[in-house]
Amino acid sequence: MKKGKIKNLVVSGIICVIVLVLATVHSVLYNDSRLVKPTVVSEYVFSVKDLPMWIAMILVFIYVLYLVATFLKVILKNKTLEKKRTRKIHPMLGLLGFAGFLGFLGFWTYSEFRIIYPFFAFVFFGFFGFFFEGKLSDTLKDELYEENEKRAELKAYKIGFLLLFLSIWLIARGMLSWNLEWCAIFMLSSMSLIYGVVLFLSKYFLYRFETEA
Repeated sequence: MKKGKIKNLVVSGIICVIVLVLATVHSVLYNDSRLVKPTVVSEYVFSVKDLPMWIAMILVFIYVLYLVATFLKVILKNKTLEKKRTRKIHPMLGLLGFAGFLGFLGFWTYSEFRIIYPFFAFVFFGFFGFFFEGKLSDTLKDELYEENEKRAELKAYKIGFLLLFLSIWLIARGMLSWNLEWCAIFMLSSMSLIYGVVLFLSKYFLYRFETEA
């Protein structure tokens, strides 16, 4: 962002603050603190003396919108100018995938406390994909890379949908129908595991396609 633009934002912000402070002082001293104290909308009746506060609030609202729009524009501009390279991460981050084994704690928490949410930890198996992503760290994202990335994601999604279909089919066939709690555990575990598998496979297939290329 240019210095002139930053200066304009700062000056505009200071002006809005000054106007808001002056309007607040006016309301407190000459208008019984209307619109400063908590106001019940259904009981509010407009008065000419409320104009300074309304003008101040509208100015502040416009300034906030302008500020947000400016920052979003800068962020989007920076992204387009950003070098098209993969992020730099260490392959050893793939060891975080072992956190997925925490999901097996769910069998203990369920038997002891009837708590099933630890089964969600199976999703962390997807972190094993960091190993393959690290192998491709700081790689140029050329057209071939982007094509391989789409192929890898598509192949991972196909496997994920197949596993999802199989899980739903087993439940529909009556598996665990004798116990709704175990049915819920199966669905939570399978959904979490499938999500983790898709995350892992998308990175694995991308690495394989890139090395083959």
